[in-house]
Amino acid sequence: MFKEARLKLTAWYLLIIMVISLSFSGLIYQLISLEINRFAFSQRNRIERRFFDPNQNPPIMITIDKDLINESQERLMINLLIINGIIFVISGSLSYFLAGRTLSPIQKMTEDQKRFISDASHELKTPITSLKTMLEVSLRDPKLNLIEAKNVLTDAVTATNQLKTLSDSLLELNHLHNNKQSFVFTNNLIENLMSESIKKIKPKADKKKIIIKSKTIKGEVNVDGQKIEELFIILLDNAIKYSPKNSTVKFLCLKTNKHLVFKIIDEGIGISKKDLPHIFDRFYRADNARTKNNASGYGLGLSIAKKIIETHKGSISVESAQNKGSTFKVVLPL
Repeated sequence: MFKEARLKLTAWYLLIIMVISLSFSGLIYQLISLEINRFAFSQRNRIERRFFDPNQNPPIMITIDKDLINESQERLMINLLIINGIIFVISGSLSYFLAGRTLSPIQKMTEDQKRFISDASHELKTPITSLKTMLEVSLRDPKLNLIEAKNVLTDAVTATNQLKTLSDSLLELNHLHNNKQSFVFTNNLIENLMSESIKKIKPKADKKKIIIKSKTIKGEVNVDGQKIEELFIILLDNAIKYSPKNSTVKFLCLKTNKHLVFKIIDEGIGISKKDLPHIFDRFYRADNARTKNNASGYGLGLSIAKKIIETHKGSISVESAQNKGSTFKVVLPL
């Protein structure tokens, strides 16, 4: 589709350029032809005035060499056609290149949308199928008692909540991608952003007896406080999710001349080298996260975190090795 569109756009670019070029060439041809004729008549008049006696009877007249004028006009036309041929070749190449550059962001956006829809459909299909199967099997069981029915309903509610979490994450990711204007930037105390994030994630840490140690600095930063807290919660949640019981998660803040640097350091299962380049991709979950840990998730949290920090003109990165923990670093411009 995009190859055909690129060729069509190239043709339109080329058509516009050649129409302009040929129009100017026609105008140049007319002007130079007039100038050649004017020059020829001017030269004839000068020669007649300089060398011939006006009293001579009959007066001698100088004729214009029309063949020479025609030859000059033909040469001019040939040269203009050659120039237009060169313009055609060069502008064709440039038009093809510019058409590609013009369509590239549209192609990327379309491919992102297709991939997003495909990934979302795949991720939604699995829990919906599981939920449907579980309910159908239970309904067909003639020996199903009240306790078993309650257990089935409990599992169904859990699956429904997971579906809601997935759909909310998908909607948020789409919203972050298309509505950056919705961010509200205000001055926020750095220590408040960190303490509020810790307060909201602490119940999960307490369940695994994980201690969150924080070190903050005083000062303010101009950000969307709600979104930055959400980013911190995503990173802290991941650190807790993939860390063993009775371990420690460190949440630090440092200040440089132009940036705030936040670090979240865990003692968890870590990330392998082959997984590191992909962890911010939608729906991506590292192999060890799938097999060595029972933590649930859909691989959307880090994608959301990346979109949030990109909207703040900052960056997010990770250093990790398998079974040696991970360090996520968030850099915010002051």
